[in-house]
Amino acid sequence: MPPPPSNEQAVIYVGAASLSMVIGSTTEKGSFAEIEHLDRPLPLARDIFRTGTVSRGTLEQAAAILRDFLLSTREYGMSPDSIRLYTTNILTEAANHEIFLNRLQVGTGLTARVIDDGDMTRLVYQIARRLLDKQPRLAEGRTFVSHIGPGNTRALYFKQGRLAMYSNYRLGIFRAREAMAGLEGESSPHLAHLEEQIRGVVDHLAQDYAGYKFDHHVAIGAEIQSVAPLLATPRQGACRILESDLARFTEKIALLTPDELVRRLHVHYTGGEGIVPALQTNLALASRFGDDVVWVPEGDFQRELMQDLITERPRTDSFQEEVMQAACEIGVRYKTDRKHADHVAGFARQLFRELRHLHGLDARYELVLRVAAILHEVGMFISPREHHKHSLYILMQTEIFGLSTSERELVALLARYHRRYNPERGHPHFSDLDREARMIVFKLAALLRIADALDRSHAQRIKSILLRPEPGRLTILTPGVEDTTIEQIAIQSKCDIFREIYGYDIVLAQA
Repeated sequence: MPPPPSNEQAVIYVGAASLSMVIGSTTEKGSFAEIEHLDRPLPLARDIFRTGTVSRGTLEQAAAILRDFLLSTREYGMSPDSIRLYTTNILTEAANHEIFLNRLQVGTGLTARVIDDGDMTRLVYQIARRLLDKQPRLAEGRTFVSHIGPGNTRALYFKQGRLAMYSNYRLGIFRAREAMAGLEGESSPHLAHLEEQIRGVVDHLAQDYAGYKFDHHVAIGAEIQSVAPLLATPRQGACRILESDLARFTEKIALLTPDELVRRLHVHYTGGEGIVPALQTNLALASRFGDDVVWVPEGDFQRELMQDLITERPRTDSFQEEVMQAACEIGVRYKTDRKHADHVAGFARQLFRELRHLHGLDARYELVLRVAAILHEVGMFISPREHHKHSLYILMQTEIFGLSTSERELVALLARYHRRYNPERGHPHFSDLDREARMIVFKLAALLRIADALDRSHAQRIKSILLRPEPGRLTILTPGVEDTTIEQIAIQSKCDIFREIYGYDIVLAQA
């Protein structure tokens, strides 16, 4: 007799050094109650950064672990729909990553989603944000947050609780470690060599943040969070570690053999490989910035990441505003018309919300549309002529804080189609999308074109609008503005997508 339906959910995460699964359920308040946690070593990062591919042995090992994990989910009576599979973003650096993903799908029936740089940045931000909420002194001051990951180093700078700066560098724990291992032909590169490897990213950080003053330094990451309780007692969700204590501890464990490290820190071999490089990198950052104290969040970094994935915690208003501020900074870099961009973004937001019954899109696409509105004219930095195409190129090459790669691509395509030519199947990047994603571009581009047309003069003549949907027509009322000839001409020349997608003509009228 089949087991009764289960209310539990599971997230499986193929990480840099292990393959993990959490099973649990969400409460009415949206928090997560963990029932079971499983973790098995997997040398994924070692393979990728040493040879550029995932070895056959690692592939077979991953498949076997996944089969065991799925047996555990069946014991809870879980259906495949309640199980999600994610992989670390470093997987895409493997030449055979598609083969690896296909093997996972064949073996499990689950389609894996790669957590890209934008996703990871958002998850790190959420961990930092929760720590700031627990530690008022960190939220009230100037707090520098570093995350040393397997392949990347991220930095976030908060000023009075608001994100003021963000950067991402292509150097991480395993990238540095395996580069030296490959050079020397040994598996345990000397500490001095690791210091040489991380000096470049430390120099970049020091240069990028030279004009910022720090009151506090927070270090986030799986390795440093795992050892932090050995150096300081957690209080209010964090360990306050003296830089001198961290230095002495790092020197001691750097002398341990792999077996001794495993026994001393109670980690598996693949996890233990990254601890010394991680601590040394954090130590180098603290030393360079003159930090006597390093704050480390309490808890298991990877498990917290997985819980965020399983609950899919909504993007809060404060986070969305952080994303918008980051987009505005990109706009400043490319000298866009800030007043026009803000005005278009405001209209786009209103159109999205009040016409939800027409487009039927999830709330997350509102943020994508707003960011596109802020950045739709960055291509003017290169040339006014065909600036929409230049905008596409710039945004495809620019990381936008808080947005995933797929979301950034949508932003770039919306900037491409905010004027003139309509999307076509043969257009670069648009042709790579599936049917559902192409329709999202059509729907959002239609809204962005209307929002842009309402400020055709770039003078913010129309301060506010009222929408009046009628059969076959959307009337947009413009309080206080009698002559809207310029805007009406712009709308008529750009609203063809809106008319085709939604079946409405658009008319401007005085309120």
